[in-house]
Amino acid sequence: MRKFNTPQKIYDIGKFKVGGQPGELPTFLIGSIFWLGQKMVQDANKGIFDAKEAEQIINTMHTQSDMTGVQFAFDVVGTTEEAFGKYIDFVAKHSDAPIMVDAMSPKTRMAAADMVKNMGLADRCLYNSVYKGETDAELAKLKESGIKMSIVLADNPKDNSLEGKMAVIQEALALADKAGITKPLIDTAIPAFAPDMGTAVRTIPIMKEKYGHPVGLGSGNVVTTMGWVKAHVAKEFRYGCRTATNSVMQTMGANWLMIGPAEQAEYVFPAVAVVDSFIASAGADLETRPLSEDHPIFKLFL
Repeated sequence: MRKFNTPQKIYDIGKFKVGGQPGELPTFLIGSIFWLGQKMVQDANKGIFDAKEAEQIINTMHTQSDMTGVQFAFDVVGTTEEAFGKYIDFVAKHSDAPIMVDAMSPKTRMAAADMVKNMGLADRCLYNSVYKGETDAELAKLKESGIKMSIVLADNPKDNSLEGKMAVIQEALALADKAGITKPLIDTAIPAFAPDMGTAVRTIPIMKEKYGHPVGLGSGNVVTTMGWVKAHVAKEFRYGCRTATNSVMQTMGANWLMIGPAEQAEYVFPAVAVVDSFIASAGADLETRPLSEDHPIFKLFL
């Protein structure tokens, strides 16, 4: 763990904050809900789902956050405009946590940005994502929406090396600025389980030192794509592999993590809180202090 020389920015999103030096704020977790294949989603195109189960998942995230001090957002995943409208409305009515709008289709993402604007939710929403090659139409729609926070991808399909990631992030940040994004969250773009996956982890502190923006990545799909784990580790024991993956990212300086399904909250939040407490304790040696009495170190020791 280290203290960065570059001033580390802290951004507000809804009632939470993300960023800063290691030990100042808890790791900001983004958990997915209504993702394609989730059992409670009965019709992904029409947005039909089990409302009771969805509410339980939302309540569990809040309970775990209150208990641990870990802050979070819901990654609302939609496949159609119709589904997105129902999903965003449901989460907004059952939670005051930040909402990330997330879809594979640019057309669907743009529709979601419009919905957020019309619902008056722009100040508690973030966008997934801005990246090199994004169209001017999507950037314009994002700017119109009033959303100020977005994931900004350091994804370089032609070159997954540190140098490749550094080469694309500057352009991606410029596009984010064009889209009115004043609170970028840099994503070092970890690939599915592969020999070069560690490059995205090594990039975390380097991006933080260079830009000062909050940096993180999507840890949720890493373990689930490991063929070795699937072949040799029973499902009930894979939790350890997943929490270990998050811990590695945290100790490298990650400010935020996309953890995969929100229903993992009961074992992910406590594990993240324990690591955050270690980081805050170590930060004291570097004259860094938690910025809130709700930090996990106070929840765990007071």
